[in-house]
Amino acid sequence: MTAGRILTEAAARLAAAGVEEPGLNAQWLLADALGMPRLRLLAEPDTQVLPAARRKFEKGLLLKEQGLPLAYILGWQDFRGLRIKVDGRVLVPRPETEELAGLAADFLRGRKGPLSALDYGSGSGAIGLWLASELPALKVTGVEKSARAVKCACENALDLGLAERVRFVKGASLSARSEPFDAIVSNPPYIPTRVIPGLAPEVLSEPRVALDGGGDGLDVARMLVRLAPSRLRKGGALLLELGEDQAGGLLAAMPAALWRDKRTHKDLRGVERFVFARKK
Repeated sequence: MTAGRILTEAAARLAAAGVEEPGLNAQWLLADALGMPRLRLLAEPDTQVLPAARRKFEKGLLLKEQGLPLAYILGWQDFRGLRIKVDGRVLVPRPETEELAGLAADFLRGRKGPLSALDYGSGSGAIGLWLASELPALKVTGVEKSARAVKCACENALDLGLAERVRFVKGASLSARSEPFDAIVSNPPYIPTRVIPGLAPEVLSEPRVALDGGGDGLDVARMLVRLAPSRLRKGGALLLELGEDQAGGLLAAMPAALWRDKRTHKDLRGVERFVFARKK
């Protein structure tokens, strides 16, 4: 069968299963099975799909119909140009988190001398690894509660050749980190506990520890706000990604005696998503 025909049939199957963007998912799965770029696949719809590739594609298609995230099936997720390995040990990095990393890089570029940053709740390590790839003078410490996620992040650091400047450690708070940082960056779990059972099957496939932010979703964010001043250099920044309708309230609760330049940033969809503040 040709790639074009297979894609048409697969998109219909995924749509019937309630998968969002069924055509795009089918394209990525078939391109992976064929070992070719997705755009080339679209440009060559008459490509013949041999049995081995068809079997691999069918396996991926079944997993997608069952609600597994595409990134888990492919085994990777693009993060601002870096190919980050992801699997069931870690949350799949979202586009909003790419925006958070960009905000952190913009801030760090304005600092002089050797730089250091802490990526809290590092998961796959995407934020810290991308920052280190962009800023040669930067050293990054990633702190992650899940030992399985730490292992995944360390694997990514080795694969990307960044293990000398990025290290990942297991920890549940900032208390164990005594060195001062120029920036603390985090995409903490921020979904209220009561909301989690109603999430989409794809999201429920991801580690709950990376999703559950407690009663109102802000348990971890409040911990970071409380401890960050003792872990930041003077003028250092705390940058957080939060859920809808959370950023403004958290920012207002940050003591003016400890923080300056407090502000929120909207994401590309116009949602007030990010908190930025500098230590006085």
